[in-house]
Amino acid sequence: MEGDFLIKDWLIQPQTNMVEKGSQRWRVEPKVMQVLVQLASHTNQVLSKERLMDAVWSGTFVGDDVLIRCISEIRHVFGDDARSPSIIQTIPKSGYRLIAPVEMVATELVGASREQKVQQLYEDVATVAVSPASVLEEPIFAEAEGTQAAPLPEPVQPEAVHHGTNSLHPSRHWKALLALGAILIAAVPGSVFAWTQLHPDPFTVLWKPVLDSPEPVLLSIADQGQYSTIKLHDSNDSNREVVLKEDLSAVTIDDMKTITQMAATLRSHGKNYLLKGEGKNTLSDLRTGPTVFIGSFSNAWTLYLTRPLRFHFTNDADMTHLRIVDASNPSAPGWGIDRVQQLAKNYVDYAIVARFVDINTGKPAIIVAGIGRGANICAGEFLTDPEPVAELVRVIKSNGNKPNFEVVLSTQIIDGHAGAPHIQAAHFW
Repeated sequence: MEGDFLIKDWLIQPQTNMVEKGSQRWRVEPKVMQVLVQLASHTNQVLSKERLMDAVWSGTFVGDDVLIRCISEIRHVFGDDARSPSIIQTIPKSGYRLIAPVEMVATELVGASREQKVQQLYEDVATVAVSPASVLEEPIFAEAEGTQAAPLPEPVQPEAVHHGTNSLHPSRHWKALLALGAILIAAVPGSVFAWTQLHPDPFTVLWKPVLDSPEPVLLSIADQGQYSTIKLHDSNDSNREVVLKEDLSAVTIDDMKTITQMAATLRSHGKNYLLKGEGKNTLSDLRTGPTVFIGSFSNAWTLYLTRPLRFHFTNDADMTHLRIVDASNPSAPGWGIDRVQQLAKNYVDYAIVARFVDINTGKPAIIVAGIGRGANICAGEFLTDPEPVAELVRVIKSNGNKPNFEVVLSTQIIDGHAGAPHIQAAHFW
């Protein structure tokens, strides 16, 4: 599908990643627009996740979380309810289907020059305003081409034109309309740019300090030293294994989900990133650019950076009780779990998400840290999924739009799986 199109009364403009409805406008991420175009190109057809992933993310290694996030953002823009959809329908175990009507927008002006657009605008106005009896035989732009324009015929009812000494002659009337049309056309690109600058999408607002930095983002991840050997297969005999000494680190599968969310979201916004285990990070590494710290008690840098903040992590000597406490109210119990609850896989978990400029490095720092691994996933979703990001941006704006924030989240863990995030407390400075 090429060109602009309508979904119900929404105007979709793929080239600019814009969605408009009356005075409402959204600029969506390029990948989100590509998913929408794919669905609109196959109206009422069920497109599998695999087909959409191949079409939009061909040649890249990403999980289907990025597709789910794109679908969620499309629904958010259209105000579509997944439980009672009118735009996109989820077909369990099959994929997604666009169920709203799609109509292509006329493409006569696609690729036209500015002069052609002005002329087309004039002709459109003339078609509406001039009666059939007064259609001109000579080109309306003859004057612009160096010859005299044919005079407009006298109107049928002269009194409709002459209302005093200040009345416009018909030809001047058309020139005024033409000039106005030219001004409007010339102003459109600047107006769109100005609007997007004044109304950026919530993710851009939330991640602005990171996205504005020219340096790549460092993802500081929690790693565990697990293996001292590695098994390799002999190329001449694949059944023969050779055990070699090696120093390998492991990353938990739950943390990998959060890492993938962060990496995919940053790349979808054109931001490069580096991946490094927290044990290998140095202060010099952190001074090169913005850093996202993933993990709490498994990431020493997270504990170090959050220690002076209002909300920070604490524990008992045996590491059986792990908590988030409020430094401004030390007598309060805070939010915590114990290892017995965690091993039972059914409990309430807690996390800290934060954005601030680290005083040690002068660079932006993002904290994505759950007490348990389930809360790590919850924190990652909170900073990347459209709906919680929009909620967080609303909270930030309602608290004075301050550059630094820290939020405590809770999530219900059922059979080891994290539920939706909920804000328990927040601080802005």
